[in-house]
Amino acid sequence: MFLIDALLVLAMLFFLLLPVTDRRTVHMRLCAFFALLAVFAVSIAHTPIVPVQLAGIVLTH
Repeated sequence: MFLIDALLVLAMLFFLLLPVTDRRTVHMRLCAFFALLAVFAVSIAHTPIVPVQLAGIVLTH
């Protein structure tokens, strides 16, 4: 899951750093950026939380 999140962040950075040439480019860039941001938010929200074991104590949420 972390690999998918990393790829989403890289794709968002790509669209964020595109040069601004005209109005259509800005619109395409913002739409792609916010679509990827929405997918990233859903990906983060649905990541399963694994129980952590520290020094023999099991912490569950």
